Amino acid sequence: MTSGRRLGEALGALERQGVDDPAVLRDLLEAVLVVGRGLDLDNALQRIVEVASHVLDARYAALGVRGPDGGLSAFVYTGISAAQRARMDHLPVGRGVLGVLIEQTDVLRIPALAEHPSSAGFPDGHPPMSTFLGAPIVIRGSVFGSIYLTEKQGADAFSEIDETLVAVLAVAAGIAVDNARLFEQARTRHRWMQVIARRGSEPLAGIALDDTLSRLCDDVAALCDGVDVFLLTGEPGAVTVRGHTGPDIAVPALGIGPRAARTVVPHTDIPSELIRRDARWVTIQPMQRAAGTFGYLVITHVARPWWDDEDGAGLAGVAEVASLAVAYAEQQQTARDLEVLEDRHRIARDLHDHVIQRLFAIGMSVQAMLAGHEADDAARTRLEQVVGDLDRTIAQIRTSIFDLQSVPGHHDTATLRRRVLDIVSELATQAPIAPGVAFAGPVDTVVPERLAPHIDAVLREGLSNALRHAHAEHIDVSVTADDDVLTVAISDDGVGIGADVVYRGLDNLTRRAEDCDGVFEVATAPGRAGGTTLTWTVPLRG
Repeated sequence: MTSGRRLGEALGALERQGVDDPAVLRDLLEAVLVVGRGLDLDNALQRIVEVASHVLDARYAALGVRGPDGGLSAFVYTGISAAQRARMDHLPVGRGVLGVLIEQTDVLRIPALAEHPSSAGFPDGHPPMSTFLGAPIVIRGSVFGSIYLTEKQGADAFSEIDETLVAVLAVAAGIAVDNARLFEQARTRHRWMQVIARRGSEPLAGIALDDTLSRLCDDVAALCDGVDVFLLTGEPGAVTVRGHTGPDIAVPALGIGPRAARTVVPHTDIPSELIRRDARWVTIQPMQRAAGTFGYLVITHVARPWWDDEDGAGLAGVAEVASLAVAYAEQQQTARDLEVLEDRHRIARDLHDHVIQRLFAIGMSVQAMLAGHEADDAARTRLEQVVGDLDRTIAQIRTSIFDLQSVPGHHDTATLRRRVLDIVSELATQAPIAPGVAFAGPVDTVVPERLAPHIDAVLREGLSNALRHAHAEHIDVSVTADDDVLTVAISDDGVGIGADVVYRGLDNLTRRAEDCDGVFEVATAPGRAGGTTLTWTVPLRG
């Protein structure tokens, strides 16, 4: 039934009852006008109960808003003083007679509340009430709530005319509430759109992703009255915090199970690290990309939230903006990596085509000098040393070329060269010297995967010892592979290993070599001119 039809029926009932008192009609018209004034929903509800109390001469008036669970989600009242409210245990929640009105669309008039079969009594401290008049507020065919009036003044009970008058007020209240709700929905939609537009443009403006995500969390918390908002990314079951409200939080990967749609769960259903202050309920909004869910917006609340269409759509839009911001940042990082890699390829090509070729030419010239001229022993030794230095320099440049042509931490970490370079770089981060690394032979093709853990252990143990204890000026790492043997050598020009040192870590490397049918040797000469060389050799087949 439309509001116009309901209003027509109520006015027709007034006419049939012979209500033609100009004062009554004037008061009713003024009440309808007052009820329809303004667009703020909270103010409209309070105005309705005050007008109803005045027009119908009731000591107490209230308006209960029907909640999604069938009870009352809000209760606005007048006539109860602050002292009386302080003595009350709680406000009515929609049981008893109030519950009857929630489920029906007819006006209910009761001369004595206590005698009604649906009466459930009052909360502790509630003032006594006897006479009752209630009318549902119907909006677009659904019950929004009800007007309640008690304790008729100037008469023993509410009359049929009062029943008709409250029906008219209920229709006017429905129109006013509907207008206020539409306005509130438009305002809510506008606020969400502002957030989406503002935060969605930040990645294009060059604002850091972490700043955008944290501000987005602040916006969502303000819009939905959340205790905290967290933005999590990662695979379902192992996500990490990327943005949040409130104090800093540092937690490991969190376990949140897969969710395809927005859900509201108790706070006990998510990791306790995300529950702060008085939060008891949690809303989880998935963030999607082409491959599926890759993160969540997690909003914690004190009370269970009810998401209407506008807020639900706004939250989904914010999740989409966050997804796009993360995807855009990843693409930008990939583009920057490609630019760096392109520059590295160019430098590596120049090194290979020019520097190495010139060093080869110099080496060949020196070898020709050795073959074509007589030289004393000292000069020959010096020239042979120069040739050896050139060979080592060429090997080092080739290693640098490989390092330039790959990006640490990316897909090429499976190759032995990349793994060795990453381990050396990791261990030498805080060291005063940078170890040299050289490769010889097809180390990426002939070394089986089963040897990888052993090679890692050799490098970490040997290089850590050299960096911490050798006091060396130079440290060199070499990995050599031929058709039959792999050799990993770590050498330094430091103080050597003392005779009283216990070889605990090095004994482990010996056992690793024996497990692979190989050998591990330590050559050390204490003193500055000595140094230490660790050589780990294993067969490639077996």
